[in-house]
Amino acid sequence: MVQSSLTAWLRKPAAVTEPAVVANQQPRAEATPPTPPSPSVQEEARDDQSETTVENKQDTRELGVGPARPPLPPNVHIRACTKADIPALKRLTSLLLPIPYPDSFYREILEDSLTNNITLIASWHDDPSTTNQEKGRLVGAIRCRLFAHPHGTPAIAHEKPMLYLSTLVLLSPYRSHGIAAQMLRLLIVRAVEQYGIGSVGAHVWEANQEGLEWYAKRGFRVVGTEESYYRRLKPSGAVVMRREIGVADLLGG
Repeated sequence: MVQSSLTAWLRKPAAVTEPAVVANQQPRAEATPPTPPSPSVQEEARDDQSETTVENKQDTRELGVGPARPPLPPNVHIRACTKADIPALKRLTSLLLPIPYPDSFYREILEDSLTNNITLIASWHDDPSTTNQEKGRLVGAIRCRLFAHPHGTPAIAHEKPMLYLSTLVLLSPYRSHGIAAQMLRLLIVRAVEQYGIGSVGAHVWEANQEGLEWYAKRGFRVVGTEESYYRRLKPSGAVVMRREIGVADLLGG
Protein backbone atom coordinates (compact mmCIF):
# COMPACT_ATOMS: atom_id res chain seq x y z
CA MET A 1 0.00 0.00 0.00
CA VAL A 2 1.76 3.18 -1.18
CA GLN A 3 1.35 6.19 1.07
CA SER A 4 2.03 9.08 -1.30
CA SER A 5 1.05 11.73 1.23
CA LEU A 6 3.13 10.30 4.09
CA THR A 7 5.88 12.94 4.02
CA ALA A 8 3.40 15.82 4.24
CA TRP A 9 1.65 14.08 7.11
CA LEU A 10 4.88 13.47 9.01
CA ARG A 11 5.73 17.15 8.85
CA LYS A 12 2.48 18.19 10.53
CA PRO A 13 2.10 16.32 13.82
CA ALA A 14 -0.85 17.08 16.01
CA ALA A 15 -0.25 18.48 19.45
CA VAL A 16 -0.04 15.97 22.29
CA THR A 17 -0.20 16.63 26.00
CA GLU A 18 3.27 16.66 27.53
CA PRO A 19 3.91 14.97 30.90
CA ALA A 20 6.86 15.63 33.14
CA VAL A 21 10.15 14.03 32.18
CA VAL A 22 10.71 10.79 34.05
CA ALA A 23 13.88 8.94 34.94
CA ASN A 24 14.80 5.76 33.13
CA GLN A 25 15.42 2.44 34.82
CA GLN A 26 18.58 0.63 33.79
CA PRO A 27 18.84 -3.17 33.59
CA ARG A 28 21.98 -5.05 34.55
CA ALA A 29 23.82 -8.09 33.25
CA GLU A 30 26.52 -10.50 34.28
CA ALA A 31 28.96 -10.69 31.38
CA THR A 32 31.28 -7.77 30.54
CA PRO A 33 32.16 -7.58 26.80
CA PRO A 34 35.54 -6.19 25.73
CA THR A 35 35.79 -2.48 24.94
CA PRO A 36 35.13 -2.11 21.18
CA PRO A 37 37.30 -0.19 18.68
CA SER A 38 36.32 3.03 16.87
CA PRO A 39 33.03 3.22 14.89
CA SER A 40 32.34 3.29 11.16
CA VAL A 41 30.00 5.49 9.11
CA GLN A 42 26.56 4.04 8.35
CA GLU A 43 23.78 4.86 5.91
CA GLU A 44 22.80 8.37 4.82
CA ALA A 45 19.53 10.05 5.71
CA ARG A 46 17.21 12.28 3.73
CA ASP A 47 17.89 16.04 3.72
CA ASP A 48 14.72 17.05 5.54
CA GLN A 49 13.85 13.88 7.48
CA SER A 50 15.61 11.75 10.06
CA GLU A 51 16.53 8.11 9.39
CA THR A 52 17.11 5.15 11.62
CA THR A 53 20.21 2.97 11.67
CA VAL A 54 20.04 -0.22 13.67
CA GLU A 55 22.24 -2.79 15.31
CA ASN A 56 23.15 -6.15 13.83
CA LYS A 57 20.82 -9.15 13.61
CA GLN A 58 19.54 -10.41 16.94
CA ASP A 59 16.88 -12.89 17.92
CA THR A 60 13.28 -12.07 18.77
CA ARG A 61 13.87 -12.38 22.50
CA GLU A 62 14.85 -8.68 22.62
CA LEU A 63 11.38 -7.19 22.25
CA GLY A 64 9.23 -9.53 24.26
CA VAL A 65 8.61 -11.88 21.32
CA GLY A 66 9.56 -15.49 22.03
CA PRO A 67 11.77 -16.73 24.91
CA ALA A 68 13.06 -14.47 27.67
CA ARG A 69 15.61 -11.94 26.42
CA PRO A 70 19.19 -11.76 27.75
CA PRO A 71 20.11 -8.81 30.01
CA LEU A 72 22.28 -5.91 28.92
CA PRO A 73 25.99 -5.82 29.81
CA PRO A 74 26.62 -4.00 33.12
CA ASN A 75 28.80 -1.52 31.18
CA VAL A 76 25.71 0.03 29.56
CA HIS A 77 23.73 2.90 31.04
CA ILE A 78 20.55 4.05 29.27
CA ARG A 79 19.24 7.42 30.41
CA ALA A 80 17.76 10.77 29.44
CA CYS A 81 19.76 13.20 27.32
CA THR A 82 21.18 16.26 29.11
CA LYS A 83 22.85 19.44 27.95
CA ALA A 84 26.26 17.92 28.71
CA ASP A 85 25.52 15.08 26.25
CA ILE A 86 24.74 17.30 23.25
CA PRO A 87 28.33 17.69 21.91
CA ALA A 88 28.83 13.90 21.95
CA LEU A 89 25.37 13.36 20.43
CA LYS A 90 26.26 15.72 17.58
CA ARG A 91 29.45 13.76 16.92
CA LEU A 92 27.52 10.47 17.00
CA THR A 93 24.89 11.56 14.49
CA SER A 94 27.51 13.11 12.21
CA LEU A 95 29.36 9.77 12.15
CA LEU A 96 26.35 7.55 11.55
CA LEU A 97 24.12 9.88 9.53
CA PRO A 98 26.30 12.00 7.20
CA ILE A 99 23.96 14.99 7.03
CA PRO A 100 24.15 18.01 9.30
CA TYR A 101 21.29 18.32 11.77
CA PRO A 102 20.29 21.90 12.57
CA ASP A 103 20.86 23.21 16.06
CA SER A 104 17.10 23.17 16.55
CA PHE A 105 17.19 19.35 16.38
CA TYR A 106 19.33 19.23 19.52
CA ARG A 107 17.80 22.28 21.18
CA GLU A 108 14.36 20.69 21.01
CA ILE A 109 15.61 17.70 23.01
CA LEU A 110 16.54 20.02 25.87
CA GLU A 111 13.77 22.60 25.68
CA ASP A 112 10.71 20.52 24.78
CA SER A 113 9.60 18.24 27.61
CA LEU A 114 7.79 15.83 25.27
CA THR A 115 10.82 15.39 23.00
CA ASN A 116 13.12 14.94 25.98
CA ASN A 117 10.81 12.32 27.43
CA ILE A 118 10.91 10.22 24.24
CA THR A 119 14.66 10.58 23.68
CA LEU A 120 17.20 8.22 25.26
CA ILE A 121 20.96 7.83 25.03
CA ALA A 122 23.18 4.84 25.81
CA SER A 123 26.61 5.27 27.36
CA TRP A 124 29.35 2.67 27.77
CA HIS A 125 31.52 2.45 30.90
CA ASP A 126 34.75 0.47 30.83
CA ASP A 127 34.34 0.06 34.58
CA PRO A 128 30.74 -1.05 35.25
CA SER A 129 30.90 0.25 38.82
CA THR A 130 31.00 3.84 37.49
CA THR A 131 27.72 3.76 35.53
CA ASN A 132 25.98 5.99 38.09
CA GLN A 133 29.00 8.18 38.80
CA GLU A 134 30.46 9.15 35.41
CA LYS A 135 28.98 10.21 32.08
CA GLY A 136 30.63 7.39 30.14
CA ARG A 137 31.17 7.05 26.39
CA LEU A 138 28.07 7.88 24.30
CA VAL A 139 27.51 4.95 21.91
CA GLY A 140 23.84 5.10 20.94
CA ALA A 141 20.72 7.24 20.91
CA ILE A 142 17.05 7.11 20.01
CA ARG A 143 14.92 10.18 19.32
CA CYS A 144 11.21 9.88 18.64
CA ARG A 145 8.21 12.01 17.74
CA LEU A 146 4.59 11.55 18.74
CA PHE A 147 1.81 11.71 16.17
CA ALA A 148 -1.90 11.79 16.77
CA HIS A 149 -2.66 8.89 14.41
CA PRO A 150 -0.82 6.16 12.43
CA HIS A 151 0.83 6.44 9.00
CA GLY A 152 -1.31 7.75 6.19
CA THR A 153 -4.65 7.35 7.91
CA PRO A 154 -7.19 10.12 8.52
CA ALA A 155 -7.74 11.17 12.09
CA ILE A 156 -10.69 9.41 13.68
CA ALA A 157 -12.30 9.76 17.08
CA HIS A 158 -10.63 7.89 19.95
CA GLU A 159 -7.71 6.76 17.78
CA LYS A 160 -4.50 6.08 19.66
CA PRO A 161 -1.35 8.09 18.81
CA MET A 162 1.75 6.63 17.18
CA LEU A 163 5.36 6.74 18.36
CA TYR A 164 7.53 7.56 15.32
CA LEU A 165 11.26 6.68 15.35
CA SER A 166 13.00 9.75 13.95
CA THR A 167 16.53 8.56 14.73
CA LEU A 168 17.91 5.30 16.10
CA VAL A 169 21.70 5.07 15.99
CA LEU A 170 24.30 2.80 17.57
CA LEU A 171 28.04 2.62 16.96
CA SER A 172 28.78 -0.63 15.15
CA PRO A 173 31.40 -1.98 17.63
CA TYR A 174 28.76 -1.93 20.38
CA ARG A 175 26.15 -3.91 18.51
CA SER A 176 24.93 -7.43 19.26
CA HIS A 177 24.49 -6.55 22.97
CA GLY A 178 20.81 -5.61 22.58
CA ILE A 179 21.38 -1.91 23.30
CA ALA A 180 19.26 -0.50 20.45
CA ALA A 181 16.46 -2.96 21.13
CA GLN A 182 16.47 -2.06 24.82
CA MET A 183 16.29 1.68 24.11
CA LEU A 184 13.36 1.04 21.80
CA ARG A 185 11.65 -1.21 24.32
CA LEU A 186 11.98 1.31 27.15
CA LEU A 187 10.48 4.10 25.06
CA ILE A 188 7.61 1.91 23.89
CA VAL A 189 6.74 1.04 27.49
CA ARG A 190 6.97 4.70 28.49
CA ALA A 191 4.86 5.83 25.54
CA VAL A 192 2.22 3.19 26.26
CA GLU A 193 1.97 4.21 29.91
CA GLN A 194 2.12 7.99 29.47
CA TYR A 195 0.67 8.66 26.00
CA GLY A 196 -1.47 5.60 25.30
CA ILE A 197 0.14 4.90 21.92
CA GLY A 198 -1.33 2.20 19.71
CA SER A 199 1.56 1.70 17.28
CA VAL A 200 5.23 2.42 16.50
CA GLY A 201 6.44 3.49 13.04
CA ALA A 202 9.65 4.15 11.12
CA HIS A 203 11.10 4.73 7.65
CA VAL A 204 13.82 2.29 6.48
CA TRP A 205 15.95 2.68 3.35
CA GLU A 206 14.76 0.10 0.83
CA ALA A 207 18.31 -1.19 0.25
CA ASN A 208 19.01 -1.60 3.97
CA GLN A 209 18.22 -5.31 4.15
CA GLU A 210 19.79 -5.69 7.56
CA GLY A 211 17.66 -2.87 8.93
CA LEU A 212 14.49 -4.30 7.40
CA GLU A 213 15.24 -7.66 8.99
CA TRP A 214 15.98 -6.02 12.34
CA TYR A 215 12.59 -4.36 12.40
CA ALA A 216 10.80 -7.43 11.09
CA LYS A 217 12.23 -9.54 13.93
CA ARG A 218 10.78 -7.06 16.36
CA GLY A 219 7.28 -7.37 15.00
CA PHE A 220 7.27 -4.51 12.48
CA ARG A 221 5.46 -5.03 9.18
CA VAL A 222 5.64 -3.18 5.87
CA VAL A 223 2.66 -0.84 5.47
CA GLY A 224 3.83 1.17 2.46
CA THR A 225 6.67 2.59 0.41
CA GLU A 226 7.70 6.10 -0.53
CA GLU A 227 9.69 6.84 -3.69
CA SER A 228 12.54 9.39 -3.72
CA TYR A 229 12.50 9.66 0.06
CA TYR A 230 16.33 9.62 0.37
CA ARG A 231 17.66 12.20 -2.03
CA ARG A 232 21.32 11.28 -1.59
CA LEU A 233 20.92 7.51 -1.87
CA LYS A 234 20.51 5.20 -4.82
CA PRO A 235 17.97 3.65 -4.75
CA SER A 236 16.14 6.51 -3.07
CA GLY A 237 12.99 4.79 -1.81
CA ALA A 238 11.92 4.19 1.78
CA VAL A 239 9.94 1.33 3.27
CA VAL A 240 7.33 2.43 5.79
CA MET A 241 7.19 0.01 8.72
CA ARG A 242 4.81 -0.16 11.64
CA ARG A 243 4.18 -2.34 14.65
CA GLU A 244 0.96 -2.43 16.61
CA ILE A 245 1.19 -2.36 20.39
CA GLY A 246 0.51 -5.80 21.88
CA VAL A 247 0.06 -7.52 25.20
CA ALA A 248 3.83 -7.79 25.76
CA ASP A 249 4.13 -4.00 25.55
CA LEU A 250 1.25 -3.47 27.96
CA LEU A 251 2.99 -5.77 30.42
CA GLY A 252 6.28 -3.93 30.08
CA GLY A 253 7.87 -5.98 27.26
